Amino acid sequence: MKCPHCSESLSDVVPRDRLNTKNDRIRELETSLADAVDKAKGIDKLAKRAAEAESALEATRAEFDAFKSESMTAAELMRAGITDTDDQELVRWRYGKLGEDAPPFSEWLTSGAKEDRHVSRLFAAPEAAPVAEAPAVSEAPEAPPAAPPSNAGAKASSTAPPPRYSPSEVASMPLEALREAIAAGAFG
Repeated sequence: MKCPHCSESLSDVVPRDRLNTKNDRIRELETSLADAVDKAKGIDKLAKRAAEAESALEATRAEFDAFKSESMTAAELMRAGITDTDDQELVRWRYGKLGEDAPPFSEWLTSGAKEDRHVSRLFAAPEAAPVAEAPAVSEAPEAPPAAPPSNAGAKASSTAPPPRYSPSEVASMPLEALREAIAAGAFG
């Protein structure tokens, strides 16, 4: 570059236009870097929320699977005739004691549970209640005691009950007839 005053060549001097262009480019890159950092922070937040949602989904799936298994177990127990909650808990506990080599619950319930010394009593047929012998019938059955008359204690009334009027009849009734009905006790 040449000095504007003396026409001598200056070494190691960078022209202002080139310097301004480089500074503008640096500002653009800094702005795009800041935008990229903001986007990265947003993506990190989204990734964190996605991870939380995925762990919540896994927990919900595990809860659903446990509920489904429990429901199927309860249904199997009901089909087997075991309805008492304490008995159901005993059967589940005994099945849990079988460990990892246990057959499926429904299979064990139909075969193995009936052979288990603690649970087998639940499958035994209920004992029939002893039938009491009917008392001997006497020759003449006793007559049931006579019922009191249904109108016992009722007093006869010499006056008829007051007539009943519908709302439409009351609405179309003359004032004098309405007063007579009120005096007769039709509305009281």
